[in-house]
Amino acid sequence: MAKYLKLLSLEGLRALVTGAGTGLGLQMALGLAEAGADLIICGRRREPLEDCARQAAEFGAQVTIVPADVTVEADVQTLVAEAGRVDILVNNAGFGLMKPWTDVTLDEWRQVTALNLDAPFRLCQLFAPPMMERRWGRIINIASIYGSVGGDPSRYPGIEWDVASYFASKHGLHGVTHYLAPRLAPYGVCINSLSPGMFPSEQNEDKLTQAVKDRLLDGTPMKRMGATDDLKAAVVMLASPGAKFMTGQDVVVDGGWTVW
Repeated sequence: MAKYLKLLSLEGLRALVTGAGTGLGLQMALGLAEAGADLIICGRRREPLEDCARQAAEFGAQVTIVPADVTVEADVQTLVAEAGRVDILVNNAGFGLMKPWTDVTLDEWRQVTALNLDAPFRLCQLFAPPMMERRWGRIINIASIYGSVGGDPSRYPGIEWDVASYFASKHGLHGVTHYLAPRLAPYGVCINSLSPGMFPSEQNEDKLTQAVKDRLLDGTPMKRMGATDDLKAAVVMLASPGAKFMTGQDVVVDGGWTVW
């Protein structure tokens, strides 16, 4: 293998992906497996994780399945115990609550931030120190274009696209990335954010009417939404040995959405 290709190889590395059973988590887990990493995958439902493991095994990956809710400390401790060595941490699990911001209760707000913001920070607390001891590690926080912008309601005709807690939590996740980057860098541990644009998912498919799709495509220079392989190369790059001089940054994969 040419030297520059070795810089992108994940052979011999172990990657933990939260929320790996479906959607973007599944896509990224399979991308890491295809690049040579073994996987630890977690999520609240075992069946999707087993499907992910079957697909990852086709690339030769060894896969450890840990059903866990990363907002529950007992589950997090189980995950730590069963994961073993983690070289690459992908904080992907997350969700959004669509509700007028004036009506969101504090319990609803905290439910979203617990998963999107608190859990990634807690996992960094637990998995980053061993990386620091080994002087090698990669942490990838899956944020969103909505972690950097305020959002344009006109892009969603016919629906009330009001997800205040999601926006706030993803902005906060960028803050975690920025805060930890200089603290981990002296130990060879790189932490970056990856911000997807509009990708169809189980969470948003019922909202993607034809009118909404047309408006979204109008606002995307590439004139399409994200596909099932559009994040793989980005996550592999951020996880790779070749990313050793890149930290505290945000990689945006949005078809040009945020350019305009």
